[in-house]
Amino acid sequence: MKVFRKIRQQLSAQNKIAQYLRYAIGEIALVVIGILIALQINTWNEGRKDRIVEKQVLIGIKQALESDIKNQIEPNLKACINDLGNIETIMQTIDHKVAFDSSNADIYGSLMFSKDFKYELTAYKALENEGIKVIRNPELKTKILEIYNMEYPEVQNYIQNFSNNLMAFFRPYMRIHFKFYFVDDQSAIYLPIDYDEIINDHLFRNNVMTAKVNFTNILGALEKIEGNVNEVIKQIDIELEKD
Repeated sequence: MKVFRKIRQQLSAQNKIAQYLRYAIGEIALVVIGILIALQINTWNEGRKDRIVEKQVLIGIKQALESDIKNQIEPNLKACINDLGNIETIMQTIDHKVAFDSSNADIYGSLMFSKDFKYELTAYKALENEGIKVIRNPELKTKILEIYNMEYPEVQNYIQNFSNNLMAFFRPYMRIHFKFYFVDDQSAIYLPIDYDEIINDHLFRNNVMTAKVNFTNILGALEKIEGNVNEVIKQIDIELEKD
């Protein structure tokens, strides 16, 4: 810039207006180019910082989803499949007036034990704090939002519906019409006080049918969320491999 300034001063002194203007324009162009380069470098640095934050957030989300599959989704799926099997067996005994089988006395536990679904929220809260825009892939962003804001709450709602019926109908009926002995905190033996009475009782059948609907809804929601969570984990792995 000092060289341009000196040349400009010489040209001005020599009254060479055309050449002076050319050098002045060149000087301005250099300043503009310098500013643009500085802005580009700053943009690149900001993008690099954003990418670091994005990777940290995605790693946290992935770990949380993997934990949810292991500690919540898979155990609940297994339990729900078992419960549905128990309910189907109970329905068979009612509809076909099957004689009581003491070896199956534990199947009535599906009308007594509560359930819960508590997923990891720390990583998602971190994402909210950083701003959802930190995730560049729009499809991945949408799927993560759907899991935490729609699909997880849907599972919880179905389980809560079952819990409401459990407290209002299933347990009260079981406590009146069954004797039960706890094997441990997760299982018990249930013996009907009057087996013939309960298999002909429309109220008991209504309870069993309601439980079947509850478990069917829970199972469907869990199977859906399992597939979607695994898909999001795969997409996160793809994003983490990018520069």
